Amino acid sequence: MTTALASELGSLADDHPLLVEAVRRLLDSDGSVHNAFRLLPFPVLGALFSDQDAALPVAVFSRLWWTGAEVFDDIADGDFDAGVVGVSAAQASIASVACLALMPQEMIARQDVPAALRSAWAAEFAAGSLGAAEGQLDDVSHDMDTNTWTAAMRIYTGKSGTPYGRDCAMAALLAGVDDSAVRGWRAFGRLFGVLRQMANDRVAGTPDTRDDLANGTLTLLLALAAEQADVAEAGSLNALRARARTDLSARRELREYLDDHEVVKAYQGRVGAIHRKLTALLEALAAPSEHRDLIQWMVNESAAGARLTESAGAA
Repeated sequence: MTTALASELGSLADDHPLLVEAVRRLLDSDGSVHNAFRLLPFPVLGALFSDQDAALPVAVFSRLWWTGAEVFDDIADGDFDAGVVGVSAAQASIASVACLALMPQEMIARQDVPAALRSAWAAEFAAGSLGAAEGQLDDVSHDMDTNTWTAAMRIYTGKSGTPYGRDCAMAALLAGVDDSAVRGWRAFGRLFGVLRQMANDRVAGTPDTRDDLANGTLTLLLALAAEQADVAEAGSLNALRARARTDLSARRELREYLDDHEVVKAYQGRVGAIHRKLTALLEALAAPSEHRDLIQWMVNESAAGARLTESAGAA
């Protein structure tokens, strides 16, 4: 994929040399190239009895998008290191926006595929990117008093599920399946993305410095704990969540609350339900094959990563 991405960028370098160089620096500093789960379009296409290598363009578009999204997040959170990346925050902001929309769309327009597929890809990529942006806005602007599982699922589906759904749908479009199957793969990808975010939640820092608690993020675990609490507990939990953004002792107290046996048990049940739903969807969408087995492995590993342990600092 690295060679294909370099080739795509090279085709834009004559007209946009500064932008391409900035994007190359972002890509070189992006560790997500080692994230096997982002390669989901390959086994999806393989499971549809097509040449899985043909999914390479979809993976390239996705890699660009994820790099832009992660850099944008780092800049917003104050975690961007210009010295390491080799471009300023201002340069990275411009380059990340190009990665999120402009460059992938230009690359799609240049693909040597039937016009109908180019059009479908462009529409799918735009819809997926817009959905992810909506989810990110929902995440940073939600009401602190709205701590429900439904609200958290909406956020997770938007910011993390939509990109995976987009990639699965683009692979299905490439395979030439009917509209119903495309919708099915999009739904599978969206739910898979939720599970991936749940797994990422478990490794988002140490118990004392967890990014989600410091940022006031509405996680699915926090939403479940709030829904299980009675009125008085829910009020205390919300106040504790607010203090945890700046108070380390409050953060530790909130972590202990979330490590409660009943909360953990209920959360494990929700992870198991998502795991079973994804397995059922996959079995309905694809016949048995080594490619389907690989997707199932991705689901199983993500579910294992999402599950909690009943000890302080379950990360």
